[in-house]
Amino acid sequence: MKRWILPLLILVCMTALFGCGQEKGQAYFSATVLELNDGSVRVKCTNSYNSGISVHAEVIVSTDVVAANGVPELAVGNPIRVVFNGEILESNPLQLGTVFAIYLLDENGAVISDSGEF
Repeated sequence: MKRWILPLLILVCMTALFGCGQEKGQAYFSATVLELNDGSVRVKCTNSYNSGISVHAEVIVSTDVVAANGVPELAVGNPIRVVFNGEILESNPLQLGTVFAIYLLDENGAVISDSGEF
């Protein structure tokens, strides 16, 4: 019985150290463009999906995106989808960590892609 205590204790410690950590991945939400600025856009969340951002919350979104195709031409009132690393900076309005991509949405809320794929 005693020989099982040490392996069990090691397993519990490993689970506590590695198993409970939550990695940030890709998060996304849909929004409406409220204001265009140099290097960012102010948006209002319309669907939070897995982002953790409340519907109707205003967010400053950097237009310095990781995506190779850059940012589509945006106008006030455009519906967009924002894909980011899941990091939300507590400020007023909210700001995001790394922005991976910004996509325009069609009238049904589907992503409009230059390549026809998403």
